[in-house]
Amino acid sequence: MTSPNDQARAPDWDFEQLKVILEAPASWQLVIAGPGAGKSAVACQRVAYLVDEAVPPSRILLVSFTRTAVAELRDRIVSYAVAGDRARSVRISTIDSHAWSLRTGFDDGPLPKSLGDGSYDLGIQRTIELFRNKNPDLMDFMARLEHIIIDEAQDVMGLRADLVLEMLKSLAPTCGVTILADPAQAIYGFTTDGTDDNKPEPSLLERLPMECPRPLLDRALKNIHRVKDNALIDLFLRTRKEIEFAENAHGHLARVQEAIRETCGNDVGVTSYENIADFLAKTTDGSMLVLFRRRADVLFASSYCSQAGVEHRLRMSDVPIVVRPWLGWLLGETVQAILNQEEFDKLWESRASLCSAPFLGEERDTCWTLLHRLAAGSRPKTLDLVHLRNIVARSRPPIELCYSELGSRGPILGTIHASKGREADTVVLVMPPHQDHAEGGLDGDNAAVFEEGRVYYVGATRARKMLTTAGKSVARVGYLDSKRIYRICGERKAQLEVGRDGDVDKLAHLAWSNASRVQRTLAIHTGRTVPLRAWAVAEEDYALRLILEQKEADGVTRAIEVGQLSRSFQSDLKRLWGRIDSEGNLKPGESIPHLYLVAVATVGLAENERSAVKAPFSQSAMALAPVIKGFPMIHFLFRKTGRFSR
Repeated sequence: MTSPNDQARAPDWDFEQLKVILEAPASWQLVIAGPGAGKSAVACQRVAYLVDEAVPPSRILLVSFTRTAVAELRDRIVSYAVAGDRARSVRISTIDSHAWSLRTGFDDGPLPKSLGDGSYDLGIQRTIELFRNKNPDLMDFMARLEHIIIDEAQDVMGLRADLVLEMLKSLAPTCGVTILADPAQAIYGFTTDGTDDNKPEPSLLERLPMECPRPLLDRALKNIHRVKDNALIDLFLRTRKEIEFAENAHGHLARVQEAIRETCGNDVGVTSYENIADFLAKTTDGSMLVLFRRRADVLFASSYCSQAGVEHRLRMSDVPIVVRPWLGWLLGETVQAILNQEEFDKLWESRASLCSAPFLGEERDTCWTLLHRLAAGSRPKTLDLVHLRNIVARSRPPIELCYSELGSRGPILGTIHASKGREADTVVLVMPPHQDHAEGGLDGDNAAVFEEGRVYYVGATRARKMLTTAGKSVARVGYLDSKRIYRICGERKAQLEVGRDGDVDKLAHLAWSNASRVQRTLAIHTGRTVPLRAWAVAEEDYALRLILEQKEADGVTRAIEVGQLSRSFQSDLKRLWGRIDSEGNLKPGESIPHLYLVAVATVGLAENERSAVKAPFSQSAMALAPVIKGFPMIHFLFRKTGRFSR
C-alpha cells in the first residue's frame, strides 16, 4: 500500500518515466519495464496526471492482471493525484471482471445455467461477440472513454487477448492508450505450476505488432528504483541478461540458478521442509515471501509448518476467495432490505458484544464507507442490503471485501506464479538443485526451458532488500484429472490435497438445526489456525463432516461439526481410492486427520440456493463458512464384509 507521502516523491521520477507519465492524453504507448523499474508506480502516476489534466476519472479505465493489484492501485492513484479522493472513481478492474461488467450491462441473453457461474471463458466469448456485432450501447460506452491502461500485457493470452484487441478497436480517435509489459516475466504459459502441458497461445504483447489498430510509441524503463542494495541490483541485471540473450537452451536453467545464487550471496544450500519450518519459526518478519516452483512444494512446506505450530499464510492458485468474516457475522442474521448508518452502528456493537473476533483489525466507520460505496441505498446514508447480498454472492466478490492471502498472519508461502506482481523486503526462493533442461524433465523443449528460466527470474526479483536461496529436491507427486495433488506413500496409504476452491460445501452447515451455534463457533475461531479432522457419518450417506474440538465454559472439551466436505472432493477421494485399490479389497478409513481451519469466510447465497438453508440465512443470504487446508495421509483399510461402494 502506498502512503500519501508518495506524492512528495514525484520529483524523483527519472527522464524515461516522465516521458511515459507526461505523454499527451490521446497518445498510444507501449512501455517495456523490468522488475523494480517502477512500472506500476508509473501507471498510477500516469492516471493521476490525466485526472489532474481534467480527464474525468470515470472515463479512465485501468485493466490489471490480478485482483490483488486492483485494490492497491486505486489507493496509490488517489495518493498521487492533486485531485485527491476525486481520483477514486477511476475504473479499475481485472480483465475477467471488466468482461463480466460489459456482458451484464449490454447483453440481455443469459449464459446457459448448466455451465454455472464460473464459466469465465464463455462470458468473455459472449463479450467479444458483443464487440464484433457492434452492439450500439456497448459502442457508445467505449466511445466515451478517454484513456485505457493495460498492465502485464505479456500475461494476457487467448480469449482475453482477443477481448483487449476488440476493446482497442472500438475506442474513439481521441482516446489514448498506455500498455505496460515485460517479456522477461512471461510465465503464464504452458509450464504454469508444473501441471499444464498445453502449448501457450500468443500473448497480447506478441500480437500487438500485427493486430494493434494504431501505431504505438515504444518506451522503455531501464533504471531499477525498487532496490538500493548493489548485490540485488547486480542480480536483477545479470539474471535478466541470461533471460534476454540466451540462445542455447542446454544448461540455461543451471546458468539462471547459478546467477541467482551467486549474486544474492545468501544461499543456505540444500534444505528440507522441516528445516524451512524451523527457519520460519524463528523469523519475526510477517511479510516475508517464501516462494516455491510448484504448488506441491507449498503444500509440503505448509504441512510441516502447521504441525510445528508456525503461523503462516498461503498464496497460490485454486484456493478459495476469502471474503472478510466481519461481513457475514454482522449481517448473517439481518433480514431487512435497507439499513441506515445508525442501525449499522447499533448492529455492529450488538454483534461485537456476542463475539468480537471477526471485527479485530476493522474500523466500523471505514467498513460503513466501503459498503456504502458498493451498495448505497436510494435514501441518503442507507445501504441497499438486497444489492449487497447479490454482490457478495458473486463468484468473484469485490477485492476490497477480500483477503489477499489465505490465513491471517505470518510469512507468506506461495508459488512463484501466484506472487507475480507482488514484492517483499525479504524473499526466500526455494529452487531444485542445479539442473539442465534434460534433468528438469523438459526433454529438450526449448520454449519450455526458456520459460522455466523466466519463472526463477520472476521469483528472484520479488525481493526489495534481501534474497535468500535454498535448494530442495523435487518430491514426486501425481495429479488427478481435477489437478488435485496426491502422493502415494505405500501400498495402502496416500496423501491428498485438501482445501481447493469448492472443497467445503458452503451450504451444508446452514441447513443444520444448530446452524446458529456453528456460526458462533466459527466467529470465535476467526483469525486462528485450528486443527480439524473429517469424519464419515454413516447416517448421512458417509458425508465427511468437519470436526472441531473446543473447550467450553464448563471446562469440558467437546467436538462440534462446523462444516462438510463437498461432493466434488469426495469424488476425487474415490478416484484416488481407485488408484490405490485396483482389486476392490480396501476402503478409506472413517477419519481424515491433520486438517486445519485456516480462515473463516463470509459466503453469499444466490437466489436459487436459499431454499436449501434454514432461516435466518435463507433471508439474509450471508453467513460464515470454514476455510480449510491440509495434505493429510489417508489410510485405506481391508474391508471385513460386503463391497464398499466406490
